[in-house]
Amino acid sequence: MISVVIPVYNVEKYLNECIESVLNQTYKDYEIILVDDGSTDSSGHICDSYMTADSRVRVIHQKNGGLSAARNTGLKEAKGEYIYFLDSDDYIENHTLGHLVEAAVKEIADAVFFDGYVFFDECEDDQSVSGYSRRECYKTQKGREMLLQLLLNDEYRTAVPLMFYKKEYLTNHNLWFLDGILHEDELFTFLVFNANGMVAHCHEQLYARRIRPGSIMTGSKMLRRYESLLRIYQEIESGYKIGNVAGKAADLYMIRVAKSVWGKFQSLEEKDKEKVFIEYQRFCKNVLGHNGFGDSKLKIKCSTGIQKQLYRVEYKLNQIIKRNQ
Repeated sequence: MISVVIPVYNVEKYLNECIESVLNQTYKDYEIILVDDGSTDSSGHICDSYMTADSRVRVIHQKNGGLSAARNTGLKEAKGEYIYFLDSDDYIENHTLGHLVEAAVKEIADAVFFDGYVFFDECEDDQSVSGYSRRECYKTQKGREMLLQLLLNDEYRTAVPLMFYKKEYLTNHNLWFLDGILHEDELFTFLVFNANGMVAHCHEQLYARRIRPGSIMTGSKMLRRYESLLRIYQEIESGYKIGNVAGKAADLYMIRVAKSVWGKFQSLEEKDKEKVFIEYQRFCKNVLGHNGFGDSKLKIKCSTGIQKQLYRVEYKLNQIIKRNQ
């Protein structure tokens, strides 16, 4: 059986389409776990109506805790051998579950990643949004080898709804979503590959991602995004220290995350930069001293960034001292 976990928060406009896309699957051995994460619109009532109409649907209502908390609740409650996390404003093609189970069984895979496509809803097309399709069809291999190949080909995608898992693979490796951050997929998906089980690729566009105003990753939350990416960097760094994270792919991914942290810091307003500067300084020092980083340009940026920000802080302190003299 497959457990399809759908976290739900204020998506009354899109929820029916999402749930119906699961109910219309050609593969029928599944359960749907709707985790209502404290919705304030009619989403919770919509969930309950589906539970009343179909015995395969379960609903859990909980206080708002964010996407990670909702997914973790679904993972704990899941009864299936396989688990799939679907975002509640998106949908899947009607043969998705059948094709993913077939790939997982045939390839004896712990995880299967697949392709999708993006569509824009009530907003202009944005060419900067990453596509969800891949040029190549990848042969089944160990997770770290697969991750390295995807990174080198620039075809690595972090989106959790583009992956399908054996539940015991996640629980045996203690793979849970980190609470309280944005960009949670960027940590979780990396850890799935890093756990080094067998990973297969289903080279089909099975997932439809909706880009809409106000969705989690299209809203403007720059400071929280910066803090979340920094937390992800710190989590991966702690994995290095205890030996859970290793290899060329991990080094490449650490560089990628570090560049994102550096870039988000540059985009912050000055007042926010001052708030987080001490932690950012620690991050830069860590990058400069990390043996796995072969990216000299990044190290130069971090070194220069510390010097510039220290100059700004020193200048402002001097201005305050002058005003008070």
